[in-house]
Amino acid sequence: KITIWYNFNIKGKMKGVGSMRRLLSFIFAILITVFAVMPNTYAEAQKDYGNLDMNRWVYVASDTQNVDLLVDVTSFDYSSSTVNKLVCNLWVCYFRQDTSRNLQNLTVNYFDKSFTIDSMVSYDKDGNIEYNYTNPLPERNKIVPGSMAEIIYYVAFPPELMEKLKEEAMKNK
Repeated sequence: KITIWYNFNIKGKMKGVGSMRRLLSFIFAILITVFAVMPNTYAEAQKDYGNLDMNRWVYVASDTQNVDLLVDVTSFDYSSSTVNKLVCNLWVCYFRQDTSRNLQNLTVNYFDKSFTIDSMVSYDKDGNIEYNYTNPLPERNKIVPGSMAEIIYYVAFPPELMEKLKEEAMKNK
């Protein structure tokens, strides 16, 4: 048997119902205001990366010249030809303030900390191709500490996942 006790005042009305209704109305009004303003604030905070699919491209870093580095997370391709050669091929985008961008296909070598630029496409601010090049003999470049290349290196080879990446790459050899 459940008994519910109500607190009635002298006129037979429940105490506190009006104040509870006012409190709930106030909370409801605040929530409506927050949800009305939040999408606009979020949209203003997001940077427009043109026609890049932001489900694929992830912002990684910016440099001092206002160039954003984005990485295509669907393009990571790990391979290994020997015990001491583990490489990752991926696409990166250097997005400039004027909305022009440069897409590069890189191969990053884990053991000798180097990278090659295999191909490159430059777009103007309107999205038109300015320059397109595939390098038949890519030149190996050492990764300079503190550079964007080092950031790409650690994105391609996160230290906490390296043992698993090495094992998987050697299986697929």
